[in-house]
Amino acid sequence: MTNMAGLAAALLVSGTASAQPAVSAPVAAKPATIRVVGHAGGGVYDVVLRYHKSGSARVVEWVFAGKNTRSKAAVSARWVYTAPGAPMRVGAGWRKATATNSGDTWRGVSWGDVGYNGLKIPKNSRLCTQFKGSSTLACVKVK
Repeated sequence: MTNMAGLAAALLVSGTASAQPAVSAPVAAKPATIRVVGHAGGGVYDVVLRYHKSGSARVVEWVFAGKNTRSKAAVSARWVYTAPGAPMRVGAGWRKATATNSGDTWRGVSWGDVGYNGLKIPKNSRLCTQFKGSSTLACVKVK
């Protein structure tokens, strides 16, 4: 697996999603069709998404969920999505989020990898991350 946690950390620190990361892993689609979407959730909860176009659908390659918490306890997260006019659906089940550094209060977890052909979701869907025990969702629109 590529160091996607490092990509997410760099993306979240810079606060921009316009820079394309330097990744050495092979990519299933043309690089021009890949999108990296920045953080959402006001700095407490974050979602970073990497996907590529496939006709009118979008193929999710990689999703990162992050949470800044005062607790050092492990937390679990999942990602969900909703197509325009459709109910919320689960993209991936609960997975334990961990700290990258000892004593750190930032927790992160990811699903998939660069070049990974994951779930196809419709264009203009909203993809969100959710942490167990919280009703707050950090969401991005998949264009």
